[in-house]
Amino acid sequence: MTRDEQIVERIHQNSLRLLSETGMAFQSGEALETLRRGGVRIEGNRAYFTEKQVADAVAAAKKEFTVYARNSRYHVHMNMENLYVTPGYGSPGICEKDGTIRPALFDDFLNLAAIVQESDAFSINGGILAQPSDIEASISAEIMVYATLCRSDKALFSVCGGGPQAEHIMEMLKIVFDGSIEDTPCSFNLISTLSPLGITRATLETIDVCAKNGQPLVIAPGPMAGGTGPITLSGNISIANAEILGTNVYAQMIKPGTPIVYGFAATVSDMRNMNVSNACPGFLKEARYGALLSKKYGFPCRSGGGMSNAGGLTAQAGVESAMSLFESFNEKANLVMHAAGSLHSFNTVSYEKFLLDIETIDRMRYYFSELSTDEDSLAFDAIRDVVENGSSFITSEHTFDHCRTEPWYGQVSLHGKSQGEPNQELYASIRKRMEQMLDHYRRPVMPPEKRQALDAVMRKLGMDEQDISKV
Repeated sequence: MTRDEQIVERIHQNSLRLLSETGMAFQSGEALETLRRGGVRIEGNRAYFTEKQVADAVAAAKKEFTVYARNSRYHVHMNMENLYVTPGYGSPGICEKDGTIRPALFDDFLNLAAIVQESDAFSINGGILAQPSDIEASISAEIMVYATLCRSDKALFSVCGGGPQAEHIMEMLKIVFDGSIEDTPCSFNLISTLSPLGITRATLETIDVCAKNGQPLVIAPGPMAGGTGPITLSGNISIANAEILGTNVYAQMIKPGTPIVYGFAATVSDMRNMNVSNACPGFLKEARYGALLSKKYGFPCRSGGGMSNAGGLTAQAGVESAMSLFESFNEKANLVMHAAGSLHSFNTVSYEKFLLDIETIDRMRYYFSELSTDEDSLAFDAIRDVVENGSSFITSEHTFDHCRTEPWYGQVSLHGKSQGEPNQELYASIRKRMEQMLDHYRRPVMPPEKRQALDAVMRKLGMDEQDISKV
């Protein structure tokens, strides 16, 4: 057994001990009754799980599955090998290039959805790309899912707000995917626990609705070391792992075979100001062991992202995001959330950073791809021709054949002598690329009857007519 395997096993055993001796609080009488009927010991609002109950639920979960998109080109095949990225999630603010912050608007959400649709980096669109401040809060989850379904044909990252919201979203998915979706996973659903070792009624209701409809759950506890979890990393990882395992027991009791993504999201606190720190080496170390734990259980995992604590598009933001994405690719995270645009520890999204992060993702994909060693790539004939003829590779036909694709070319980063202030030239390059993407964007075709049915759902919920017309 390697040292990492020993560490993972100790954390696993500690998580089992937490679940059996400390238990997990379920803030729903109905959920507690479901667990009790399943043989789980209940005391007050706490459920105490045995090692066998945890292991049986892990075995019951579906671990390899496809999340279907409107366009089959973007079907997402979840397993422990493939890697998919998703954009930032949940930021209420927009960070402008000069560092000023403003509230996110519905127009920002629509623009970001269009950029994700246009970018080859993503097969998944949606989630809370930015939390719009100018739409009705009570139906914001449904509005964001509706807008994503209409403006993108990629796989959907849904928005979870509770049981009623989940029901409305399932209604929309049934329209788009032609009826019953129980055997057609077509959304990712983020399930956030209440650390330490708890889960709310609204989250449990979301699990009920999604599991009964066969939709995958991304179980994503986010204890903050020193805040909502112990300051030591192994203790904080243990809590997050326990919450995933305990929540999975409940999900499998609702519907055995519910598809699960191990959505580990443990962070650390900056004890100088008690802010979440999602880009320091401690966070990345936690993410690494979360990925190793997921592979122990056989789950596809969420890990890392394009995280940054920086207060603007600075060198700090670049270093932090690149290191975070490197961890994701190095550990073969299968679902990489917050991969683009995130600043201020999740609290803002930056258009400029969004485009730079897309390029960083491209860099990582290139770096982690297999080196080609076929006859053409080894270039024996090209080398011989240049050596024997005393010529140059610059004028070689082999160079001409490959120079547009090898070795790698960025779409926004600059290479060469600056003619002015370097940062301003970079911003101009980013802005040009973003304008190209938005100008090129065309809303994917959706059958008119489906669009009309979706519009009818949103009108029934009270969505503003002007906002419907924007979508």
